[in-house]
Amino acid sequence: MFRMLLWKEWQENRWKLLFCGVASVVFTVMLFRIRIVPDFSNCMLISLVQMFVVPVVYSLDIFSGEVSNRTIHLLFKIPAPRWMIFFSKYLVSALGMALIFVVTGVLMELLAHGRETRMLFLLKTNLLCGAAGLFLFTWFCVFGCQSRSEAGSLVAMFGVFIGWGIAFFWATVCEVTWATPFAPYSLTGLTESGPVVAIFLQSLVSVAVLAIACHRYVSIRRYL
Repeated sequence: MFRMLLWKEWQENRWKLLFCGVASVVFTVMLFRIRIVPDFSNCMLISLVQMFVVPVVYSLDIFSGEVSNRTIHLLFKIPAPRWMIFFSKYLVSALGMALIFVVTGVLMELLAHGRETRMLFLLKTNLLCGAAGLFLFTWFCVFGCQSRSEAGSLVAMFGVFIGWGIAFFWATVCEVTWATPFAPYSLTGLTESGPVVAIFLQSLVSVAVLAIACHRYVSIRRYL
C-alpha cells in the first residue's frame, strides 16, 4: 500500500521535479558559462535561489491539492493509515528536492572543474543550502498540512521563511551562539567549518517537527 501511495505522489508531483530541475540546470549553465562573477559567487547565488524557490514549488499543493479539488475524502477512504499518506507525500517531496540539489551541485563541479575553488567545494555549498531548504520545508509541514488552498500554503511557507529569518538575525546580532545552529539558515555559512553539529541538531528537531505535522494531518476532521 505504501508503494502505491508513493507512486501516486510521484505521478502528481513529477512536474515539480522537472520544472525545478530544468530551471536549475539552465540557470547554472548560463551563469557558469558567462562568468561575470567568480564561481563561488555564482554557486551561492544559485544555491540561495534554489533554497527559497524549490521548497515553495513543492509546498504549493502537497497538502492543499486534495482539499481545493475536493478529493481529500476519497484519499482518506484508501485502506491505509493517514500517517502513511502523510509520509508518502513528505518522502516524495524530500527526495525530489534532494535530487535537484545533487544534480545542480554535480553540474557546478563539472562546469567549474576546480579552476577557482578546490574540488567538491561547490557541491558541498549547494548541498548545505539544499539541507537548509529541506529543513525549512519540514517546518512548513507543521503549518501547511491543514491548508485549504495554494494561497494558504504560500502564506505558511513564507511565514516559515520570515520567522526563521528573524530568529537567525536575532541569534547572530545578539551573539546567542547556542541558538544559531538550530536555524536552517546557519547552514549556508558553514562551507568552511564543519556543519555536522548543526545538521545533527536540526535533524533531531526535524524529527519532532515531523511528528507534530503528522499528528495534525491525521487529526483532520473538518474536510470530511
